[in-house]
Amino acid sequence: MTKSMRILEVIKYLVVIYIITGIALAALAFAIYKWNLTENVVDIVILAIYGVATFIGGLLIGKRMQDKKFLWGMILGACYILIIYGVSLILSASLDMVSTTGILAAVISIAGGLLGGMLS
Repeated sequence: MTKSMRILEVIKYLVVIYIITGIALAALAFAIYKWNLTENVVDIVILAIYGVATFIGGLLIGKRMQDKKFLWGMILGACYILIIYGVSLILSASLDMVSTTGILAAVISIAGGLLGGMLS
C-alpha cells in the first residue's frame, strides 16, 4: 500500500469514528435532557465515548493495514484527539486541553486506538 493510500485510509477511518462519536454524543445529550446527569457523569461518559470510538477505529484500521497494526491504531487515536483539540482551540481560543481531563482524553484516545490496532 502506498503512502498516499495509507493517509487516505487514516482519513476514512477518522470520518467513521467521528460519526460514531457524533451518534454517541447525541445519545448523551438526550440522556442529559431526560435525566439531568451531573457534570462528573457527563465527563466520564465523554471520555468513555472517546475510548470506545478510537478502539473501534483502531480495530478497523488494524484490519485494513497489513503491518504495524498497533502503530496505525495509535496514529488514528492521536489524529482523532489532535483534531478535537484543534477545533476546540479555534472555537474557544483557549488552551483548555492542558487540564487533567484534557491530558486524560489524549491518553484514552491514543490508548484506545493502540489497543484496537493490537487486537485487530
